[in-house]
Order: sequence, then structure tokens, then C-alpha cells
Amino acid sequence: MKLSNDQLKSLSAVLDKTREFELNCNECLDLVSEFAELELAKQSIPTALQAVAHHLDLCQECREEYDTLLKAIQEFGDLAP
Repeated sequence: MKLSNDQLKSLSAVLDKTREFELNCNECLDLVSEFAELELAKQSIPTALQAVAHHLDLCQECREEYDTLLKAIQEFGDLAP
């Protein structure tokens, strides 16, 4: 299978972002609600949760789950008295 130049550039960009330690999707999703609440509260993200941000940058599926969670938290917050 031959890759196009755009596919090679995309793959190279992802490889440039990889780290020695990476969360898998299950680990990321276990922490994503805590990450979302800190982000929405505009609080700093502790080092332990920065791996979540990194995973969300790389994984489109988890990013979609995260975006859905953010919307749900924001809507719930709008309903609070």
C-alpha cells in the first residue's frame, strides 16, 4: 500500500507527538471527566492529567467523547440554580 504525501505528513506529525509514556483510550477516558471539569473551571491542569490532554490531541475517538462530555457538563451547569 502506497501512502500519499498528505498521509505521510499526517503520520509524521502524529509520530512527532508521541512520548515514551502514553495513555491508552481506557486510561484516558477514566480521567477525562476530571480533566474536563478543571478545564471548564479554567484551573491549571496538574501534571498527572497532562497525559489526558496529550492523548486527546492524538486520538480522534477520545476527543469526540471528550467534546460530548464538555457539552453535557456545560448544559448541566446552565440548568443549575
